[in-house]
Amino acid sequence: GENGAGKSTIMNIIVGNLRQDEGEIVLDGETLHLKSYQDAIAHHISIVHQEIQVVPESSIAENIMLDKLKNYSVGGKIAWDKLNQETEKYLKMVGLPLPPKTPIATLSAAQKQLCQIAKALSTQAKYLLLDEPTSSLTNHEAERLFQLLEQLKKENVTIIFVSHKLEEVLRI
Repeated sequence: GENGAGKSTIMNIIVGNLRQDEGEIVLDGETLHLKSYQDAIAHHISIVHQEIQVVPESSIAENIMLDKLKNYSVGGKIAWDKLNQETEKYLKMVGLPLPPKTPIATLSAAQKQLCQIAKALSTQAKYLLLDEPTSSLTNHEAERLFQLLEQLKKENVTIIFVSHKLEEVLRI
């Protein structure tokens, strides 16, 4: 669809960021009433927005694991070694060989986008929505993303891929 056709809007409805005016979302035979993105994650749905959304004062690991920090807390303190080790797994998946402690503000737009993809993967999503994920990626980074999407397809992850680049859509 053209700009303004509602592609991003429907994706935000699917992940609970917006409420639909009418209709319903049915997933695996269940009508969903998502009130937030956390509800979507609980249903194994995740999104990568076109607009890069990071906390610039934080590290790569903090950005990727932001919504999961409580899972790495022991006695009120974050187990940084465990969190950084888990983060490395997702950085490797997206082909971003950077230390998890790296301040995210020092990254290029493409590297930040790869971190956003790593964050979505860290939710163990079975349904992955990608809103123009290659818009800030180099050809090499986009190629790595396509390889990752092929692997996710083999793992039965459902992918919704929005792009204005028809050759990308046809390839996927």
